[in-house]
Amino acid sequence: MKTAVYCVSKNALKLAEKIKTDKRYDTDLYISKRIAEYTEKQDYVIIQGTLKETVKETFNIYDLHVFITAAGIAVRVIDGLPDSKAKDPAVLVADEQGKFIISLLSGHLGGANEECRYLAEMLGSIPVITTASDAGGKIAVDTLSQKLNAGLSDLEGAKKVTALIVNGEKVKLILPENITQKDENVSGAIVVSNRKNIEISKIIPRNIIIGIGCKRNTDKAEIIHAVNDALSRYNLESDSVKKGASAWLKEDEKGLLEAFHELGKELVFFSKEEILELEGKIHKESEFVKAQTGVSAVSEPCAYLASEKNGGFIARKLVYNGITISIYEEAL
Repeated sequence: MKTAVYCVSKNALKLAEKIKTDKRYDTDLYISKRIAEYTEKQDYVIIQGTLKETVKETFNIYDLHVFITAAGIAVRVIDGLPDSKAKDPAVLVADEQGKFIISLLSGHLGGANEECRYLAEMLGSIPVITTASDAGGKIAVDTLSQKLNAGLSDLEGAKKVTALIVNGEKVKLILPENITQKDENVSGAIVVSNRKNIEISKIIPRNIIIGIGCKRNTDKAEIIHAVNDALSRYNLESDSVKKGASAWLKEDEKGLLEAFHELGKELVFFSKEEILELEGKIHKESEFVKAQTGVSAVSEPCAYLASEKNGGFIARKLVYNGITISIYEEAL
């Protein structure tokens, strides 16, 4: 987790350094010029200008911000920066003695509550978490989606359903069948109720792997169209895609790299040796592909290699204009 720690007092430096050494975080430690005089270490970022000016530049760069300051300072520094609970980074505040760690912003989707608990245990602090669901010992819909590494189709709906949970109302949890028995997700739900209005929130598991191969110099727009068409053909949410996967030959394929960057999805690559290990085991061999690449298939074995290998193929091979796509669904 890419993390920024802000330290503006000498007493806070020791606590900040302890957080920086934790391997859970990829941490940049920001210190004031005055504090820099007390240390000979060079791996710190010295705050230029005011703390507020610095955080304005760093706010959307990091996943987690930890202020070792008074809570009021942190509140004033981030004022005007939060945009949406779906996008905002996690913000924590710790006092310089490390007695308390406060989850200040993006407790659920941003992971602030979870990181607050982790740091409190690591530092011997008391975690301060004020979200109603956590304070009441109940789970919020957005927390549940995070635990499942899933997305939310409707944040407002999730908020309303969470409010029902917090207020002690009964909420039905409808699970896809493949959680316990089958590989298939439900396509719909029937709600039997005499209530006029029922709040419904859908959680989208990210368990779809897109294996992909393409001709050299394939345009970004064509690849995006092919991926979206494949997902639409099998009634799959775009947010259900966990990652894309391709062969080593495509590591410098400009259109492919740009397409997955625009789609906001990770793209991984596999070596010739890794793909050859699956030769003839999970896919039909293509002599044409083998003559061109040295392996008999790309999209299918790459989709499998990128998965947890506990599910099955929804589509083994879809062919577009110079593009092949395979869709693998991991079990939940």
